[in-house]
Amino acid sequence: MDVNLTTKAKKLYDCIREKGGGVLEEWRMLDKTGMSHGSFVAARKELVAAGLLLLGKNVRKTTYQLVELTSQKLTSQELTCQKPVAETLTCQTPAAKPMEIQPPPSPEAVVTPAGGRGRKGRKKAEKQAFEVQEAIMPRVVGEFADFDDWLLALNEELGGCVDVSQSLVSNSDYTVFSPEYGGEDSYTIRENEDGGITVD
Repeated sequence: MDVNLTTKAKKLYDCIREKGGGVLEEWRMLDKTGMSHGSFVAARKELVAAGLLLLGKNVRKTTYQLVELTSQKLTSQELTCQKPVAETLTCQTPAAKPMEIQPPPSPEAVVTPAGGRGRKGRKKAEKQAFEVQEAIMPRVVGEFADFDDWLLALNEELGGCVDVSQSLVSNSDYTVFSPEYGGEDSYTIRENEDGGITVD
């Protein structure tokens, strides 16, 4: 590798190369390298800027792909693969006329059961509709000692299998998915004056 990298960037590069790239969880790489979240983000940014790392998304998880700068063969293959895509794009037919959005059905049509068109059937369906309520996913915000402290709080509040993924656009934005609640929420993390993090 002819690129000048900091020690933490080399350590992260070696960790990703050892694992073979793909979908890698941040907490596992932090554990393997002994880096803090801030050092990890800086090292990853340095590898991306040097052209050694490509980031992507697989559903909600971040994917890591190492790029070999010395491999000219790989570069020429990538360029030849892009030509058919460009031809496909130029040969596309014009977009169809946009569809008109239909207004939603009336509340009576939604709550009236198939067999009960009378007043009793409608009232029974309305009562059932009010009894069904979705669980609202709580937000885990505030001051935390570090990133791991926040992850522990997330697991306690949202269930043991939350999925946390960092935004590819901003280093401070995260998306948290909770299978227990069946939903996701966005958070912004910034370092505070006490050396910890503030989560909004």
